[in-house]
This record gives sequence, structure tokens and C-alpha cells, in this order.
Amino acid sequence: MQQGREEEEEEEDGGPERALEKSPFQLTAADVYDISSVVGRDLLQLSAGPQVPAALARLQFRIVRVLEMLEALVSESSLAEEQLRMERDSLRRELEVLRAEGSPGSTQQ
Repeated sequence: MQQGREEEEEEEDGGPERALEKSPFQLTAADVYDISSVVGRDLLQLSAGPQVPAALARLQFRIVRVLEMLEALVSESSLAEEQLRMERDSLRRELEVLRAEGSPGSTQQ
């Protein structure tokens, strides 16, 4: 009886398919496993016979969605990396100015 209740709760939450609807930046490790499960299930259905066209269409959609999520993550990561590089370069320039001002030959009176 307990297992039936868990399955009902999972269906109300949208089940593993719900992970594909999330923003890539909100994914958890459990969501990644859910996505893997959904794609794996669709792959198995491809060899199941009469449901092949529907399973293939679902699988194509899900693979495209996973690729979009990966693209968003990579783009966000690249943007953050570029911002860090710019900040590093700015700090280096500031350090050079401070060193130049602090050198013995640059004292002003």
C-alpha cells in the first residue's frame, strides 16, 4: 500500500519527466538521474515494437532538451570565467599602479 502512495505522489509531482522542464541552474543530482532514467526508458521502447514512432519522437525531444540544458550551463560557465578574467586583469593593473606609486623614485613632495 505504501508503494502505491509513493507512485501517486511521484505522478502528482510530474515524475522524472519534470526534471526536463527545470532550468539547468536548478537541477539537482536526483534530477540528472531522473533525466537519465527517462531517456533510458525511451531507448528501451525503441526496440519494443509498435510504439517505436512515438518513443522516437519523445526521445528526440528529450535529447534536444538535454542539449539545450548543457548549452546553457556551458554558456553560463564561460560567462563567469570571462568575468573572472576581466576582474583579474583589472586587479593586476591596479597592483601595477600601486607598485609604481610606491617605488622610491616616484615620491612626490
